[in-house]
Amino acid sequence: MNSYSKKHAIFVAAMLSATAISMSPALAADNLMDFLFGSRRVQSQPVYPPKPDLPRQQPVARAAPIKRVTVTAPKNYDYKPDGLVQVDFSKIDPQLTASANHPADSATQIPLEQFGLKIEQIKEAHILAEKDIADAIVAYYATKQQPIWTASYDVSAKAKAVAAVLNAAGEDGLDPKDYAVKLPSDDYDRADIPARLKELADFELTMSARALRYAMDQGDGRINPNRLSGFHDFAVDRVKPRAVIEQFASTSDAAALLKSFEPQNKWYAELKQNLHALGGDSSEPSVRVASGTMIRPGEENPEIRNVVALIKAKAPQDFLGKHEAVLQAHETATVYDESLVEAIKDFQTSQGKRPDGVIGRDTISSLQGETNSSKRDRILYSMERLRWLPHDFGKRYVFINQPAYRAQYFDDNTEKLAMNIVVGSPTNQTYFFDNTIQTVVFNPSWGVPRSIILNEMMPKILANPSYLENSGYEVYDKSGRVIPSSSVDWAQVASSGGGVGLRQKPSLDNALGELKILFPNSHDIYMHDTPAKSYFKRDMRALSHGCIRLERPRDMAAAVLGVPVEDLNQYFGKNERSVRVKDQLPVYVSYFTAWPDAKTGAIQYFDDVYQRDLYMEKAIVKTTAVRQAAVTQTTAKL
Repeated sequence: MNSYSKKHAIFVAAMLSATAISMSPALAADNLMDFLFGSRRVQSQPVYPPKPDLPRQQPVARAAPIKRVTVTAPKNYDYKPDGLVQVDFSKIDPQLTASANHPADSATQIPLEQFGLKIEQIKEAHILAEKDIADAIVAYYATKQQPIWTASYDVSAKAKAVAAVLNAAGEDGLDPKDYAVKLPSDDYDRADIPARLKELADFELTMSARALRYAMDQGDGRINPNRLSGFHDFAVDRVKPRAVIEQFASTSDAAALLKSFEPQNKWYAELKQNLHALGGDSSEPSVRVASGTMIRPGEENPEIRNVVALIKAKAPQDFLGKHEAVLQAHETATVYDESLVEAIKDFQTSQGKRPDGVIGRDTISSLQGETNSSKRDRILYSMERLRWLPHDFGKRYVFINQPAYRAQYFDDNTEKLAMNIVVGSPTNQTYFFDNTIQTVVFNPSWGVPRSIILNEMMPKILANPSYLENSGYEVYDKSGRVIPSSSVDWAQVASSGGGVGLRQKPSLDNALGELKILFPNSHDIYMHDTPAKSYFKRDMRALSHGCIRLERPRDMAAAVLGVPVEDLNQYFGKNERSVRVKDQLPVYVSYFTAWPDAKTGAIQYFDDVYQRDLYMEKAIVKTTAVRQAAVTQTTAKL
């Protein structure tokens, strides 16, 4: 026996002796490998002593662990509102303004002097606005040099009508402070014309800036949805401020023009009507717990005092008698200690909730109820979200509301079909976007999304090379050619994240069921059937990987194709078949926690399943802070 074998045998014998267990040589070797390498070993093999007449075998190198690539879901963002800049005329070419002051060849352009204001006064005004708005203002006044909102030394009737629209912004769920403009008085010191011109210049630019802001907020949304999270996908910047300011100048009814930027559909009108009907309720409790609050035992949180105050105001008398001392001791507390946890558990039990001691959405909802304040907030968020979508839905469309777990088909603006749906889970959220329905695919294959391949299926593929064939999947390369699973270097796919695709062949067990309805988009989201019918019986149906599962897929397919349900029978069978939608129609894959009933117009309220209301609230607070800080800064310099 050579020196290596002798040392190896002595080491093995020592380890076996230490265990004081009698076992066969093969079993002993196997347990030794377990001891040395544990679960990292892919497959254990018995170890036999080498035969004397054979050369010594080299130890087999263990494969390095595979570094798998995974696909991460989009994130919620820290919202960044538009900053404000000075309306700055300093870079304007003096030759341009000089020529504009003397339009001798123009029969329509009137010199600014006839209106009182001159470009010199406008240049000296100190006004802050969003950059696109500031650029539009400079471009207009530097070239046209005609005021829009003043005539001679007075405020025009057009300006006063627009000011009335801006003052009523609250009726549209907007903040009137964002559009506030101080109208110069009709009574002024005619002996001090320079002071009047300075006042009019500030007013002229401020009115243009605020009217443009209102038009953009109504036309595109006060909040940029794509800055809220990666789950929003909308066309933005649809309103062009340079074109709008020209329209303000040329129209005789700027107020009507301004109002035309709001969404022109029944849903917006009904939300607006219900917002007005809610009004204010002074009897509502003034104490509110901040949206999104979650407090676990032992944590510190300033909202604890608000929770205690609400319990004292809302809890049953027998509960209050039992926990009076604890509640009183925690009136100003910030630490969620053991004594208060027990009181909260009792309160949760009294409300029919699971007594887990966690102060979360359900517990807070039991305390606060559905107050007018919370209803107003949800309606405001829904009105804002409507501004992101096309303002005219059309007469025929499919509307999907994720928090309602509901899909509706409308024809001639009337609901013709409605059904329950399953949407993405909180970790696999369905996106918020609009698109066009183009195709219905019968007996569909399922192209497995890359995220599911890499995150969920890859461990099974690496552990069992026959997994895909046994489960009814095809493997195809970049050219779309079906290839054997055994020909793929799956370790390379796992580490690089690409190279091949997977497709589940049509069958009764196919994840997409018997049909899918396509509206091509970059998120791989569509409507489809499902073999998991039991999901539709659940109240909470945020359960999918992101696509929309339909309770009655045949009815929806027939509706979008514009044919009776019976006509679909010809398409079902073994082979996949695509049918083009002749009259393509829009689909709105939306997210509204407050939404009008299609028949009555009454507002229905739904759980914020993805916590998007919370991020909307934060974005609005930040936007308000930026805009109001600018108002303070401007006022200080005047």
